[in-house]
Amino acid sequence: MRISVLALLAALVAGPVVTSANAEQLTGTGTRIENDIVGTTKHWGRTLSVPVAGKIVRVMGGTYGFQIVDENETVVGDFLFPEQAIGVSIPAGEYQILPLVCRIHRHHHVEVTVEY
Repeated sequence: MRISVLALLAALVAGPVVTSANAEQLTGTGTRIENDIVGTTKHWGRTLSVPVAGKIVRVMGGTYGFQIVDENETVVGDFLFPEQAIGVSIPAGEYQILPLVCRIHRHHHVEVTVEY
């Protein structure tokens, strides 16, 4: 049996695909701006509302790290590097995503995607 070069190349490029047929994903966001001249902090974003326990599958941004805070303002995740969060389990609940800032760069954004 001969396999065409194009079919082989397509299989190599695509790689293995592992997904759950019933998996759902949702994304929470957080943005933070520190104004040192005025002495204010502004934070906003989309709440991460996890209906059942899930796993963090993607983090975009968060260059200087971020925290995940529950509705009781308890830090349930504290990550210095965004890639540390990938694969971390998170229980059902409502969470805020709080990006960390450095002393020079005072405006940061992060997006965290959970699959359940």
